Amino acid sequence: MPYLICPSCGGYYQLEEDESPEDFDECQCGGKLYYSETKPGRSRLKFYGTLSLIVIITMAAVGFFVFLAPYFNDPVSAPTVLASDYRGSVSKEVITSANATSNDTASKKTVAVITGMHPREKLSIRTASDVVNQYSLSSDQAIVHYIVNVTNNPDNYVTGRESGEGLVSQYVIADIKKSNIDAVIICHDHAPGYGRGYFIATPKMDSPSVAIGELVEQKLPEFTYYRSSANAEHGTSTITVSNPLASAGIRTVVYEIPEWASYNQAYQETKKLLSICFQAI
Repeated sequence: MPYLICPSCGGYYQLEEDESPEDFDECQCGGKLYYSETKPGRSRLKFYGTLSLIVIITMAAVGFFVFLAPYFNDPVSAPTVLASDYRGSVSKEVITSANATSNDTASKKTVAVITGMHPREKLSIRTASDVVNQYSLSSDQAIVHYIVNVTNNPDNYVTGRESGEGLVSQYVIADIKKSNIDAVIICHDHAPGYGRGYFIATPKMDSPSVAIGELVEQKLPEFTYYRSSANAEHGTSTITVSNPLASAGIRTVVYEIPEWASYNQAYQETKKLLSICFQAI
């Protein structure tokens, strides 16, 4: 009989004949469940207990790192709401180095990061937001984080995406154009079958954006760089967000994280991409 095993607490559950793994979201302890054809023995339970301890230690280490984050970067202020309407809201946070002599981004290399445009993509929202706030900036660098919070049916695939794209198109693009932004990373995560692993794309194929793509291709072999062809079919986010930014002369890359990736791996890869963008500007 098949089983569902929880690495967090070491527990397991035997599936009935009329039950499917898809019927269970998570363990009672909140841990993720894994499918197994065999009942876990004592040695396996011991292994999961050890794994659970490792997970706890890792979470403690991450929490300690988050606690130290204010010593690395210095937000100019708490996120401020740029605009809000029936679809949700957009907030903006400007982050500079703690030892920067000025919070003015005009004299700094500045990368904008957009999270939450597609509200169902939780992994990219969480990891990119954490990287932004914990990234070790030099005195001549700055990050502008645009936080999209969709409240109009955010879990509905079509409505949530339309609302997020509309908020970015109407409010974020206008703010980026009048700000000192050198490059933009639009963050997403993707389901299996949509692209390969970690990848970036430059839908407009403008020279400044392509330069970032080629640098990623050269420096980060675990990433795939997808180039757009002249006859490629573009999605709504490309038409309403990516292309208008690139057309305004702003380096723009679309970043996709595989939704099945671990938080730690996604965090590290996002950090690498941000570093490459700073190198390219």
